[in-house]
Amino acid sequence: MAYNKIERINEDIQRVLSTLLREIKDPRLKQGMVSITAVLTTGDLRYAKVFLSVYGLESEKEFKKGLKSASGYLRRELGGILDLRYTPELIFVLDKSIERGARINTLLNDLDIKTSKMMTTVETATWLQNRDNYLIITHRRPDGDTIGCAGALAHGLRECGKTAYILKNPETTPRYQVFVEEYIAADGYTPENIIIVDTASRELFPENAEEYDDLESLCIDHHPSNTLYADYTRLDGAFASCGEIIYEILLALDVKIGEEIAGKLYVALSTDTGCFAYANTSANTLQVASKLIECGAPHRELNKTLFRTKTRGRMKIEGLILSGLEFHFNDTVAISTITRDMMAKANATEDDVDDISSIPGSIEGVLAGITIREMTSEKNCKVSVRSGAAVNSNDICTRFGGGGHPMAAGFTLEASVAEIKEKLLEALPDYL
Repeated sequence: MAYNKIERINEDIQRVLSTLLREIKDPRLKQGMVSITAVLTTGDLRYAKVFLSVYGLESEKEFKKGLKSASGYLRRELGGILDLRYTPELIFVLDKSIERGARINTLLNDLDIKTSKMMTTVETATWLQNRDNYLIITHRRPDGDTIGCAGALAHGLRECGKTAYILKNPETTPRYQVFVEEYIAADGYTPENIIIVDTASRELFPENAEEYDDLESLCIDHHPSNTLYADYTRLDGAFASCGEIIYEILLALDVKIGEEIAGKLYVALSTDTGCFAYANTSANTLQVASKLIECGAPHRELNKTLFRTKTRGRMKIEGLILSGLEFHFNDTVAISTITRDMMAKANATEDDVDDISSIPGSIEGVLAGITIREMTSEKNCKVSVRSGAAVNSNDICTRFGGGGHPMAAGFTLEASVAEIKEKLLEALPDYL
């Protein structure tokens, strides 16, 4: 779809929604002065991100509830007024920036959702069949899902006669390096297309991926917070892991799922579901895992390596975390911290803190478990939020510029542990 047509649709949606929002009587949406700062619609008209600025907002939580309540009405009215072949699903985002123009330019440059085409599994398989010379990119601090997906997809594409490599990710730990080692691109490899797996935004790219920004891109992901930054996107937030989507794509490509692929996909599924113990585990997850085992995935060996073997460093860092746990809001929130000094004292490695953020959320009575970890300095911290159905982790992290899933999300801030803790304790009442 042409750029100018999408621009016109964005303007029409902004104009109509501005009028409709003024007419709604819901008091939750009458807080302060509401204005729509930008609308970004995907090329297939499936989604439209609507950025709202509210001057004098009293309760962000209540305002969001009002938007959620009104979204169906707004979409129906929008469809009746505008002559579109498909009325997009409305995704509302609070834009808190004061410099409106600079903010919109940033959104247009960073998100690029106007040009992102949403695709089905079959369409994604066709896209892969019609191209070649791939480079697969994993996200920063890669986990088992992104690594397992990259390895399985690279192997599967090679089975189809394609040239496929994985970009070396400097943050890959030895635990996961074994699953991608043979597919790492050598210096000098020149790809024609890039595929990004299990990665919700450009900010999660490793630094060495920046030089490939100009290549045609496909993102395969399961995070609802995906910013639709790629040229093409296969996104389904209903899946517990991105590995389930890769499995469907490989079947659509008529790839035989042998022991190599099955093992890598089993790593993806099992690590993103806590060995199938997390609430995101679905019937489909278990069915796919069963099929992978039938195809030769060494599940006993993988389960022992990934879930039932702990180093001394891991045991020590767990002890330090447990001894420093803090409880808030009638013990419904548990906050753990991991400082660089703690890592040094425990002689712990990156492998030793894999999935460490699940500890505070596993405590009885805790609705939200939060882990704050110092990264490169005392003013650079990563925050992980894990919760049950009663608390939306993604909403909490979105407030701080991050995102993820309703029960597992994260964000990074240039602030100290104490400063982040203060910000969280101030914000959490809106979400509990």
